[in-house]
Amino acid sequence: MKNMKSIRLACTTLALSSVLCVPTYAGQEANTTSEHVTTSSLERKASDAWREGKLDTIYLFNRHLNNFTIDPEVMGTDVVLTGKVESQVDKELAEQLALGVDGVTDVTNRLVVVAPEEARTGRSDGDRELSTKIEDATLTAEVKTRLLANEETDGLDINVDTVRNAVTLSGSVDSSAEKDLAGEIAQQVDGVDGVNNNLMVSES
Repeated sequence: MKNMKSIRLACTTLALSSVLCVPTYAGQEANTTSEHVTTSSLERKASDAWREGKLDTIYLFNRHLNNFTIDPEVMGTDVVLTGKVESQVDKELAEQLALGVDGVTDVTNRLVVVAPEEARTGRSDGDRELSTKIEDATLTAEVKTRLLANEETDGLDINVDTVRNAVTLSGSVDSSAEKDLAGEIAQQVDGVDGVNNNLMVSES
């Protein structure tokens, strides 16, 4: 099932890239630069989403860290870490792991060291089954990728968290229409059981 998801997502991304790369012969020279910029922007967003998913997976499988309380945000070669950890050692570990991801050159570490009980609040009913964690991480990555690929949503400003197949969207968007669209995109991902749309509409 997950292989099929990956193939389907890859085909969707390829198809979208193909559409963006088709030249318009009327005024082709004027449109070439614009098309190149659009394609480059899409490739950059896809690369950011890949690195973010990579970090989520790394933190997921590290026995010292709770990936559900660490939120990595990737912007090109830079990573910003926010959330909570149990110790200064865990904070440094999260930063070093991020620097180890291919393409990452700088990490802004905004993780806050808190009491162990508070740092574990991201877990649901104690330790969750590994298969459930992997499924949630997969859904998070797929939702993020689709939001980034859609030209009508600013995926860079939308945070995605998944717990037991329920997706929560947070962050800010420019309009209520964009908020509704982001919710629909998340809901249409195969495997998502529900969407908590907590996106805030920015005041103009």
